[in-house]
Amino acid sequence: MEQVKIGLMLPGAKSFNDLNVNPTWKAHIKTHDSVVIGYVKQVSPRNLYIECICAIVGRSLGLSIPKPLIVKVTSDNFKSIPDGQFALAFGSEDADYPSFRRYAQSEEALGKLKEYSKTIDVGVFDEWVANWDRNIGNILYDGGNSFSFIDHENAIDVSVAEDEPARANQIIDIIYTVKSEFEKFKLSRDVQTSIIPPYNELPFSILSEKTYASSYLSDEEVLSVISFLENRVQYLDTLFRKRLRLQQQEMAL
Repeated sequence: MEQVKIGLMLPGAKSFNDLNVNPTWKAHIKTHDSVVIGYVKQVSPRNLYIECICAIVGRSLGLSIPKPLIVKVTSDNFKSIPDGQFALAFGSEDADYPSFRRYAQSEEALGKLKEYSKTIDVGVFDEWVANWDRNIGNILYDGGNSFSFIDHENAIDVSVAEDEPARANQIIDIIYTVKSEFEKFKLSRDVQTSIIPPYNELPFSILSEKTYASSYLSDEEVLSVISFLENRVQYLDTLFRKRLRLQQQEMAL
């Protein structure tokens, strides 16, 4: 599992507005070994941690999520920060794709999303991290056959218990619950046998180290997030079946 990089937001960042909730900037970010272009947004320390965890874990599971960055921002870009000090923000490397928002009315583009090999994986992942906020603004699309998925700050909602469904799951609700019962049963079997097993092998004990969490968050908050994810794995198959609205539990194939 990769280590989250730490970078410095360089002067000259430009405000970015794609109906995003949090103030966001497109900026050059200097890490220890390169300068990358990325998007930087101001979030709470807990949401910074959640964004980083979802990105590195999702990427380790094979999902197309841009590389995360912990970004130091200074008075060079934010006058509210005293000289010589910095604040932390979340950054993600530029995926070079626009949001799916601009393709929202295209049946062809929606068809591509339905056909994309990892769409169901993302739906399962969103259910696991209790991400209720998947929408056309945080799905990136290259206009062809490639997608990328961003914005996980609303995941791991403290109001959701480990064994409770996420508040919403747009991908599964819109794309998969409309399928026939037979199709849903086969999909459930595939998820159970192919997608969920790698979750049981995730190295939960190193997530704090990989995200530098102890440097900006209390130990209690760090451990509560890890505990939620680790414990929720055992309910994931059941949660997926409920989300899929699967009526028939057994069927001869």
